[in-house]
Formats: sequence, C-alpha cells, structure tokens
Amino acid sequence: MPRHHVLTDREERLIVDAAVRAPSVLNTQPWRFSFGDDLLEIWADPARQLTTADPAGRFMAISCGAATYNALLGVRYVGHEAWVQAQPRPQTPFLASVVHFGVRRPIAADDLARYDMIAERHTNRGPYRDWRLPFSLVTRLEEAAEAEGGYIRVLTSSEVERVRHLVVEAERAQEPDEALEKEMEPWIGTRDSADGIPVGALGPRSADSQAPVRDLDPHRHAGPRDVAIFEHRPTLAVLSTPGDGHKDWVRAGMALQRVLLTAGQHGVVASFLNAPIEELTERGHLRSAAPGLDHPQMVLRLGYPRGEAVPTPRRSADQVM
Repeated sequence: MPRHHVLTDREERLIVDAAVRAPSVLNTQPWRFSFGDDLLEIWADPARQLTTADPAGRFMAISCGAATYNALLGVRYVGHEAWVQAQPRPQTPFLASVVHFGVRRPIAADDLARYDMIAERHTNRGPYRDWRLPFSLVTRLEEAAEAEGGYIRVLTSSEVERVRHLVVEAERAQEPDEALEKEMEPWIGTRDSADGIPVGALGPRSADSQAPVRDLDPHRHAGPRDVAIFEHRPTLAVLSTPGDGHKDWVRAGMALQRVLLTAGQHGVVASFLNAPIEELTERGHLRSAAPGLDHPQMVLRLGYPRGEAVPTPRRSADQVM
C-alpha cells in the first residue's frame, strides 16, 4: 500500500526553513529534521555539540526546543493542526521532539503573528536604550513562557546587580580555559560559512567591564570591533523550568522562542548571558542571587535596541533534512 504524505515537498521545506531560524548556542545549529507521513522528528546532532562548554547537551537540547517551536508554527502556517511531544523516547535522548500533524485548520491570528516574526528575530548583542519594559509586556512574556511549560521572571534592580556580578566572575573564570577557547574559536568570527557567528554579529566591545553583555571573543581572534557604551540599567530575565531533564530542556527552548517572538512583536530584542549557568555550581549561585527560581535554563538581556543586529547565517533545508 502506498504511503500517504500529509505535506508536500514545498511545505516540508517551508517548515524546515522556519525551524532553522531558531537561535542556537554559538549558532552551531545542532539539529536534524526527518519527516514521516504525519509527523516531523527533530533530532539533536551530537557532531555539533560543544562537549566542553555543554557536556550534558543542555544548551543543545534548548536549541532544538527553539527549532521545535518554529517548526510547530510552520506546520500551522501551512494549514494543519499541530502539537508537540518533547523527548518522546527517553531511551533515545538525541530525539529531541516530534511535531505531529492533524487535520486541516487555518492558522490562528496570534500564531500567524509569531510566525511572521520568525524571519525578523535576531540576537542583538549591541547597546540597548535605558527604557523599562512596560508591565503589560512583561505579563505577555510570562504568559508566553508558561504556555510552553517554562517560567520567565524579570529581575529586580538588586537582583540584576547580583547577577551582573555573577556574569563577570563566571566569564573571568572561563578566560584561562584553553579547552573552552579552542572549542569556541571555530564558531566565532566566521566568514563565508552557513553557521557560527560572523564578526559583525558579535556586536561592539563594551567600554565598561561591568556592561550587561557577554563578549564572545575576549581574546580578539575574530578581528577589530567598535567600542560602545551599553545601557546602565539593563533589563535581565531568567527562564526556568520545573524540572531539569532532557524533556525540560526541550520545553525551555520552546518557551524561549515563544518569548523571543512575543518580545519582537513589541520591538524588544534579546541577547544571552549564560556564563553563570553553564556549570551546575554556578546555577546554584544564580538561584541564590535571584531567589524563587526552580531550575534556571537561560539568562536573557531584554531591551529596545539602539541599532539593527547583523543576522547570523543558516544552513539550508537540504543540509539539515
């Protein structure tokens, strides 16, 4: 009996093109996609895992979760009901998620707005304006995270100062780590590549060592960059999950991407300050600095940008299917 494919080849490519626009650790794009008759499997690609910076594969799973959320929106965009199983087979840890296709159904207006935002969203490592996020937007971001099984909390001023200190200390501790530097170097300042972070997307260097931004190229291997003054009152937020297993990490990625797309609809961009949560001990310090968190998964810097971000490249659908 011939197999019945729910999607056309064009629809499959459209969905994957949306999925690969998700953020990933150092833009490693650690994912593969495999279509069945009525489903899409998102697989973590262990060949692209940063085994020194991310030995447990947590950031890799979060990256795949973000791609999963984009794929979910893509399936809905082409006119199908869709739902996700996060890490459906625990004995197969590299199978991050499965997106199932249901009956034909027009995409809902709010999903369409988020889908349209996928191509516009870029990590912005430049300076932001010293503007507070409106309370109404903070509420929307909280609702976005909770809808995908996560929780986001915008930090108070005192918590921000404590977390900034953790960021500086964690980055300082990483500087003499030659194995980490060697692992990161191929992904930083890339040229004519479909992955990694080109020098323009690294953003300017900060004139202040206490600035709320992570310098991914502290040893200046990627080449010269401008120097800028960053915001004095940054808005930082922590994304957390109730549990801390592979399924929770995938859900964290889905929540992250929904938060980023929701923020983008309101002109708000983000970058990441994850040095304090790359080690289990440091994650404990973060919980002490910002009490009330369950399992911190990502530290976000949110704000209204002073300039446009340089987009990072992406691999084509043919390269990841």
